[in-house]
Amino acid sequence: MTALAQYERLESTGRYFDGQTARPRDVVVKFGDASLIILDMGDMPIAHWSLAGVRDIGDGREDGSLTLTPDYDADERLTIDDPTMVQAIRTVCKDLRQRRPTTPKRWRKVALWTVAALGSVYMIMFHIVPALSDQLATLIPPEAEAAMGEKMVDQFADLLTPGDEPRFCSTPKGDKALAAMTARLEGTANVYLPLTVRVLDHEMVNAFALPGGQIVLFRGLIRTADAPEEVAAVLAHEIGHVVARDPTRLTLRSAGTAGILGLLLGDFTGATVTVALSEALLRSGYQREAETSADHFATALLAAEGLPSEPMAAFFLKLKEMTGDSDPGLLSHLSTHPDLQGRADKAREADTVGGSAFKPVLDDQEWVALRNICQE
Repeated sequence: MTALAQYERLESTGRYFDGQTARPRDVVVKFGDASLIILDMGDMPIAHWSLAGVRDIGDGREDGSLTLTPDYDADERLTIDDPTMVQAIRTVCKDLRQRRPTTPKRWRKVALWTVAALGSVYMIMFHIVPALSDQLATLIPPEAEAAMGEKMVDQFADLLTPGDEPRFCSTPKGDKALAAMTARLEGTANVYLPLTVRVLDHEMVNAFALPGGQIVLFRGLIRTADAPEEVAAVLAHEIGHVVARDPTRLTLRSAGTAGILGLLLGDFTGATVTVALSEALLRSGYQREAETSADHFATALLAAEGLPSEPMAAFFLKLKEMTGDSDPGLLSHLSTHPDLQGRADKAREADTVGGSAFKPVLDDQEWVALRNICQE
């Protein structure tokens, strides 16, 4: 007796999905001549499935049931719970778990879906998220932005001093000089939240603005400057980024969708998150438009304070000499794009003081104190 003949009188109930509606139908299932017959509860045939084409799509359900389809491309489904019928079908249909054959048509479909998925990722990463970031950066509550910046600044320092204990420089006289420089610029800049300016004990000639009004000047930058007005020009540039909320915008872009939601909700408390954002921000760079706007802001701020912008031009030329006008190794947002000569020329053109007398940013003693702020 063949296996099929052994089960010719066997019947069981099942749940049938016709692929057109979501509601299942209670049906009766039995074997026919090389087929599986599906009947409604009134014993009227609904479908005949070839036993050779029936496939199991249940992925090894733990409850012992069997979910079948008449063909790979069919929308119909049949679920059977009766253990005897399940065993019978497994016995009769030897190819239940046979994999779908790979055909050129299927490969084309996979390729199309892959291209579509990659296109979606591209749109999200390079168009949707940046657009959302630019719009939502202005909606982040200042309190949440400040809290984020406070958490990021220490992680930022850790990333720049691997294996060492990061140290923000502080001496009584140096702190007083830095505070005086900051206060002179901050009062005119109309910043939407208080600035916190620190000096990191690092040789890199760099400066960085973080979310929440956090600005980090590097020891190497201060020691490279020949006059306090050069440092003030760099500080004015970074204040320009703060006022434009460029650090928050860049952080949102680096963090993606999770960052947008997190900053909107103020829900960035984990060290892992702040490390990831700090690293992304460190490796990112402002767009040319943001750098140009920060330059314009700086020269306008210096002019409003009666300070020359010639020192800003001089500092750009120092960066050009040190980097060859294109080396990104400084990781400085001051040199995000390589046209340092052009930026120096524009800073010089914007100078409203020229050779006239002006009130220095710091006197000689204050300048010495600031330059030695990292020396205990």
